[in-house]
Amino acid sequence: LSHGALYGNIFHVRVGERDSNNVAYTSSSLCPHQDLAYYESPPGMQLLHCVAMGEAVIGGESTLIDALAAAYRLREVRPESFECLVRCPATFVKQRAGASMTYRRPHIVLAEDGSSDSGEMMENEIVAVHWSPPFEGPVMLPPGDIDRYYEAYSDFERILDVAVTSEECDEYDELSQYAKEFTWERKLSPGEVLVFNNRRMLHGRRAFSFGEGLGQRHLVGCYTNIDDTVNCYRVNLREMVLKGMEFGEPAPATLNVGNGTCIIP
Repeated sequence: LSHGALYGNIFHVRVGERDSNNVAYTSSSLCPHQDLAYYESPPGMQLLHCVAMGEAVIGGESTLIDALAAAYRLREVRPESFECLVRCPATFVKQRAGASMTYRRPHIVLAEDGSSDSGEMMENEIVAVHWSPPFEGPVMLPPGDIDRYYEAYSDFERILDVAVTSEECDEYDELSQYAKEFTWERKLSPGEVLVFNNRRMLHGRRAFSFGEGLGQRHLVGCYTNIDDTVNCYRVNLREMVLKGMEFGEPAPATLNVGNGTCIIP
């Protein structure tokens, strides 16, 4: 387990936890986001174990959307916005009692290939997306970039968040339609564990309320370090490949763990 300094190695997500010093500890909706984006090295895997979902809980569905896939889509339909989010760094912050963290990085990161041509570089592989609206601070950009940055931000937000609407959005809006089509949503049942790559998948939650009867919504979560997790994956993959080859099986194609970069076992 990792990243336990702020919330503990094991944390509880329920209304009123830690005096509700985080929006997750309320019944409000949570927009798609990554946890701990203000860390230099955010968590890798996140696990959320549903231990209680009372019959009286109305709403509270968990959501996921693939941020890397959405970034590829943004590059196709809004190349100018894509270029802006690659070039302009955002500010991610955590400021409260016991926490003072700030980190600046672009929302979209491309693989480096040594090219000096910025136009060619924009076609490189997308290796990371950083998105966490609840924990973003003021951007520090030249005045001439501010308006364009927020236009690009709005485009990407619409492609990621099905709840975002504007006067320009209609049933034919390609950005909003993407979010509607590719957002996964499920109301977890007790005993289910949601496991996802925090570096790639944005998670969220629908707002909820309590009707009559038992109404507790309680998830228990933790994080793992991405390097340790990928190392375990690679070691296990290597052992499986070698064992299969002993019985004459062909070596399988290298699997991508989902971080946007090809791996070598």
